[in-house]
Formats: sequence, structure tokens, C-alpha cells
Amino acid sequence: MAKAKALPKGVLDSRQMLTKINKEPDSLGLVLLYGTESYMIDGAVSMLKKAFLGEGAEDMDYAVVDTRTGDKFDMGKLEELVSMPPWMSPKRLVVIKQSGLPNKELSDKDLAVLKDIPSSAVVVFFEETVDSRKKSFKAFLQYGTVASMSGFEESELTGWISKRFAKENLKIGFEAANSMASRCANNMMELVNEINKLSLYCQGKGYSEVTPDIVELCCPPDLSGKIFDIMDACGSGNAKIALGTLDKLIANKEPLPRIRVSIVNHIKALIMAKDAGSAQALVDRTGMNDFRAKKLVAQSQNFNMKSLISLYLAASDSDSEFKHGLIDERYSLEIILVKASAKTTT
Repeated sequence: MAKAKALPKGVLDSRQMLTKINKEPDSLGLVLLYGTESYMIDGAVSMLKKAFLGEGAEDMDYAVVDTRTGDKFDMGKLEELVSMPPWMSPKRLVVIKQSGLPNKELSDKDLAVLKDIPSSAVVVFFEETVDSRKKSFKAFLQYGTVASMSGFEESELTGWISKRFAKENLKIGFEAANSMASRCANNMMELVNEINKLSLYCQGKGYSEVTPDIVELCCPPDLSGKIFDIMDACGSGNAKIALGTLDKLIANKEPLPRIRVSIVNHIKALIMAKDAGSAQALVDRTGMNDFRAKKLVAQSQNFNMKSLISLYLAASDSDSEFKHGLIDERYSLEIILVKASAKTTT
């Protein structure tokens, strides 16, 4: 996974935001949280409720407007919600989901509403995406607190998985933890579900450690690992094995579009590895964990840079041809793998 993009000036990352909720709740009034990592967002909501709502006061002092479920939202609605005093809580908590407000052009009157959130209320906007160039986004920065709610970096995720299992008195090694992260595409909410499932399985069997074999038995297929296997076969010039692994993925009902994207991304990663020349340089440039970096650099030695770039361009071209109905999707993938197997000079 690439190193996280630098955040706009003044924007907190997810852990900074959670720390702020925990240690400085009284500093919050207007809040904008954006991103798609539901684990972090749900964690923020739980902490906000704990910080601001009295016991048993959720029905009275907590309001949610979710436009995804058909709720209507406008600035008049916001003014109405924040004008109500809290009944049984230190502050009234108002959560607005997917309003699109931070990406809209706002009038001076609208901006004044954001600026003048009363001290008796905390208003939290949740958005999947934002445009940091918009005047409205800058208003959130000026008048409130803004945070990007992303998950952990790839290099940190295995440690987090290990700590979660430790709470269940279970051990897990790096290989098994890394496999779990790969199988869940680093999605923390999916990982929580898999951790809970594996914990129950191991406790029921009397196991004290989650091994790679247990992960293989209980967790979803490791698409990333299979793509590594495919490219290993291509790198050794064995198109038969590469195509056979592709066949197994398809037989296991792995969606072709997901396989295609994974192969293209893997070729791109091999280009970066080839250019970096060493695992440490790749880690420094991308922030990926050392284990994956070493595997990519080793695998990249089976290809020359010209071949990798040619493969990447061919994959992009075949994707366009498929989308325009000029070629069968499976056949286009098979062509890429055959080409990759034929171009393996170092």
C-alpha cells in the first residue's frame, strides 16, 4: 500500500482525531470527518456519544440525519437541530451523514450558520469524499475541526491485528497476520469480523495461536497472495501454472474485475520495485511493510523494466478493449499472463 498522501494543512489524521475526542472534547463544536474506513468512523461516533450524551439520553439529545436513507437536509434543518437545548446531557450531539455540504458553494448566510454553532451543541458531518479546494471545506477548517478518518498504514496493521488477538489471549505471527490483512484488503472493519471469527474458532478448539493454516482454513481467499503466485509463474516462464491459478480463482467465483484490477496493480507495484532496486528503498518510497517489499523486489528480478512497462500498458489497453466490448474479459486476462510469461529476461 502506498504511503498515505499528505493531508491538507490543518486536517487531523484519524488517531489525532480520536485523541482529541478523548482528551479535549470541550474544544469540539463543528466537526467534519471524511473517509471510507468505517471502523475508524464508528469508533469516533462511539467516543462522541460517550463524551457528550448523558446516560439514557440518546433518544432526547442525539439526532442523526442520513441523506443515504432519504432524510432531507438543508441549512434550515441544521439551525433547527442546534437550536434545541440538551435535556439530559452536557451537549446535544447532531450527526449529519453524506450531506455533500463541504463540497457545495455556500452563501454567506450558510457560512454564518457553520460559524455560530452554539456551545450547547456539537455538530458532526460525515462525508466519504471532500474537495479541499472548496470555500465550504475551508470554512470547516476555519470554524471547526476536520479529520481524515483513514485506517492504519500497511506497516502498522499487523501489529494492530496482533494486539486485537492478544486481548483474546491468542498469539498470531507476522505471516498469519499479514495474510489476514491481505485477504481483507486492509479493511479494518472486515478484519475485526475475521478476528472475532478466528478467536471463537481457536477458543473452541483450545488453540493458543492463530497459525497461517488456520487463517487459510477460516478466512476468505487471499487474492493478493494468488496474484503473487501467478506473477511468480509468469516470471519463471510457466504460463501453464499462471493460467491454471487464474482458472482456480475464477472457479472459486472470484470476480473477474477484481482479478483484473489486482493484476494491474501488482504489475504497477513490480515497476516501483524494479525502479527502487532494493526492499529498503521501496519501503522508504511507499510505506509498505518490509515483508511485501522484499517479495516484490525479488519477483521483479524476473522481469526487465521495459517488459513491465509494456505489460502495464497492454493491461490498460485490454481493459479499454473489454469495456468497449471488443474482447472477452477472461480472454484478455489470459493474453496478459501469456505475454508476462514470455517476457522474463532479467
